[in-house]
Amino acid sequence: MANSPDLELVVSRSTKHHGIALWPAPSQDPRDPLRWPRWLKVLAIFSTALCNFTSNFAGSGPSVAIPLLEMQFQKSANTVNGLLTFNFLLLGLGNLVWVPFAVKFGKRASLITSMALLFAVLCWTASAKSFTSLLAARCISGFAAAAGESIVPGIVSDLFFLHERAAMMSVYVILASSSTAIGPLIAAYIVQYSPGTWRDFVWLSAAIAGLNLVLLILFYPESNFHRPHDEPSTKARSSSESDAEKGTTEHIRERETSHGVQHIDHVQVPWTSIWFSFFTVDKTVNIFKTAVKPLAFLAIPNVLWAVFVYGTALSAQIIMIFAFPSFLLAPPYLFSASEVGLMQIAAVIGFVIGMFGGGWLADVITVRSILKSNGHISQEQRLWALLPGFWVGPVGCLIVAVACSRLLHWSVIAIGFGFVSFATVFGPNIAITYVVESYPDIATQSVVIINAAKNLLAFIFLYVAVNWIHGSGWLEVYMIMFMLSLLGSLFAIPLYLYGGDLRRWSSSKKMLF
Repeated sequence: MANSPDLELVVSRSTKHHGIALWPAPSQDPRDPLRWPRWLKVLAIFSTALCNFTSNFAGSGPSVAIPLLEMQFQKSANTVNGLLTFNFLLLGLGNLVWVPFAVKFGKRASLITSMALLFAVLCWTASAKSFTSLLAARCISGFAAAAGESIVPGIVSDLFFLHERAAMMSVYVILASSSTAIGPLIAAYIVQYSPGTWRDFVWLSAAIAGLNLVLLILFYPESNFHRPHDEPSTKARSSSESDAEKGTTEHIRERETSHGVQHIDHVQVPWTSIWFSFFTVDKTVNIFKTAVKPLAFLAIPNVLWAVFVYGTALSAQIIMIFAFPSFLLAPPYLFSASEVGLMQIAAVIGFVIGMFGGGWLADVITVRSILKSNGHISQEQRLWALLPGFWVGPVGCLIVAVACSRLLHWSVIAIGFGFVSFATVFGPNIAITYVVESYPDIATQSVVIINAAKNLLAFIFLYVAVNWIHGSGWLEVYMIMFMLSLLGSLFAIPLYLYGGDLRRWSSSKKMLF
């Protein structure tokens, strides 16, 4: 198996790299994305992660317009809710198409094609005259928007070292998650005050998609790269390099000083090579096998855990976003559309704190765990990062259950909403980073099935959410969500103890390659 279950690295004293040596070790190949300049990496990850903001912004925003759409098209609440739920379902299933395309023809080609399609379909959505046309456009826009969900975590693995990944993955997760709150927040004001109501919001979404398309073309070079599978060096290279080596920028230099490995020479990526590139065909890839392979990953407990954590956290938050308009517009709250949108501020606050906890803080906790074990790296050390915030999501579900069932003050609901939103970023970010580090060679493909399965799980909850809440009440619904979110955290304990054995088992069964 290409990726060993456990890795041994030398611990250096470099504060620049959190006190551990760089891993994975950069190759001498000038095409290696690890050698790109830092500023280009940041631009690339922002441009690609923005795809998830664009898609979820456009997908979730119309939730505040559900009552208006019911009146405009003379449809029931369940029927109109299909504009949101089927968009969400196709957002998950689309991963099964876009990712094999990305493996065969390049991540750049996949993202640019999908964003161009999303832009065109959003223009169609804003112009739709019938409910059938609108529903078809929403389904296709969900499919078009799916590419970024699974491809971007693979790009994080392409561009960044181990000590950077959780922080950079948090950029992906925060943009994907915060857009589900920012979309309804902005849509609420547009629906209430703009003459074009929801159609004007969709035109705004199309404009963002167009901007995102331009950023992808300008700032994201293709990052697919077959990395040599060398074992990490047991000690840093000697600083006594030849003068010839010191004078070339085509050679990676790791200087051993009293502070450890500190410096890497970067390669320059000409702008013209970015702007005028599109397809990078990998003739070794069988696109059919690539499309089918992720389905086997559902048999791997490590991946199943990530699906469960992400799916339950997302469901708890999305149910609230979809159910809030009808709940808060009715007595005793009698909110206006804009006031419903303002509730999303609580979610944004939760997302930002969750990004810090599941990103930077998770990296710090992981590195300290590595240092305490004298440089021994086990992927399960990443799970220690769950400790500071694993309880926030379950507590948020309890608050929502009690506050909504007993019609408590809106501020209590907002607190619960913020807690639940924190959990949507915190746990999933750590879970995805853990899977990517456990299976680096198939990072993109493993995240495919995570996103497809968690979206399917969330779709099931959302499809029945309206009738479920009306029939059983908020207390029953969110006590179940409390139980599920708590179970997701508790399942991390056996995974910490036996995760390495599970990776070896999956390797022996040849499930991954």
